[in-house]
Amino acid sequence: MENKQNKPRFKISIFDIIIIVVVIIVACVLIFVWRSSGKSSNPAANTKSVHYSIELSGMLAGTPEKIKTGDTIMDSDKKFIIGTVESVSIAPATSDTKDYMTGDTLRSEVPGKETATVALVCDASSTDSQITAASGYVIRVGQEVHAAGPGYAGLGYIVAINREDLGQ
Repeated sequence: MENKQNKPRFKISIFDIIIIVVVIIVACVLIFVWRSSGKSSNPAANTKSVHYSIELSGMLAGTPEKIKTGDTIMDSDKKFIIGTVESVSIAPATSDTKDYMTGDTLRSEVPGKETATVALVCDASSTDSQITAASGYVIRVGQEVHAAGPGYAGLGYIVAINREDLGQ
């Protein structure tokens, strides 16, 4: 059928405008709530420097030499920045093996592998139960770390924590 009067078929009424405004307001509120839901309730003024060490074991020989002071390390699994490198110490990788002749457990070097102990620093807030980095990463001794930096990655554990507010 042809529109003989050349008038638009759809007219915008006051109710249509009200519905559109309500939808826009609801969308803005949802976006605001969604964006602010991941933020910490602790203000940035309550953060302190936390120094901690991670041990990345089983890295290919030569890889730990790529870790440099000042590199920003990221947890490659959870995509959190976990700290800035303060220092690195490298040692040959070891594993526990059983000596079947004597029954003893011996520590032996793993050829072609190295272990890097990386000292990190980050700003973090703490409660009685946990320490949380400014990025949201939870720091606990014994926690598994999937660390990645510029040109290297490794798997290891957090082995020590030193909090400045406790003087440890």
